[in-house]
Amino acid sequence: MGYATEMHFLYNTKIVHEAFNKERFFRFLQDDSFSCAKKVTKEYSKHEVLIKEKEKNEGLFFIEEGYVMATQKNRVVSLHTSGDIIGFEDLILYSHAKYSFKAISDKVRIIKYNKAETVEKILNAQEGYLYYYIHLQNTLQHLRTREELLRLPSEQRISLVLLRFALSYGMKNGNTTKVWLPKYINKGIIAKYSNLNPNTVTVTLQKLEAAEIIESVRREIYVNVEKLQDKLLECHREVDTKIKRICE
Repeated sequence: MGYATEMHFLYNTKIVHEAFNKERFFRFLQDDSFSCAKKVTKEYSKHEVLIKEKEKNEGLFFIEEGYVMATQKNRVVSLHTSGDIIGFEDLILYSHAKYSFKAISDKVRIIKYNKAETVEKILNAQEGYLYYYIHLQNTLQHLRTREELLRLPSEQRISLVLLRFALSYGMKNGNTTKVWLPKYINKGIIAKYSNLNPNTVTVTLQKLEAAEIIESVRREIYVNVEKLQDKLLECHREVDTKIKRICE
């Protein structure tokens, strides 16, 4: 095997994503064998702001528990939960935050690392920069697929948002295709994420409930993932590609 072939194999996209994913990145941050980045554990209550857009951010946050909403210019761009890392949009020290991050669950617990020390640790580690590279690639992919989402008709858009939330955050019991969304993911969050009027969301959710695709119980939304996927594919076969990309 030649050098070029070996390098291609070593840095094959799939291999790199698996070797430098967020779980491994967190373990890397926890490893004090050659460099110790100071950390503190902190809890936030619902509606508290972790990071404010356009203000200097000197921290990197690893979410241990809870749900966080990211906004830019008052538009929701993403949701984050346990295992996610926020505040890592660039390697520039003391840069201004591109997004605001706010707690939307009753409690959010995070581990906060000093950004300057973390960046130093990354740059001093062999191939450490790949942790940032993969994080950035995931962020950009999410933004691209969300822009595609916003071009869709409202009913398809809401259905795809539901599907994404169901696959990413839904909980289920046993061998069933029905999952329920955390109570923090409600009609208001769906409206903000899909950039639609709350009334439009309500009408679409009522249609989906009438078709027995979703069910509302005590302000929680239950989603039949299989039926929702079938409905989307019936609407337009081309959506199949978008479903796969948006839900990656």
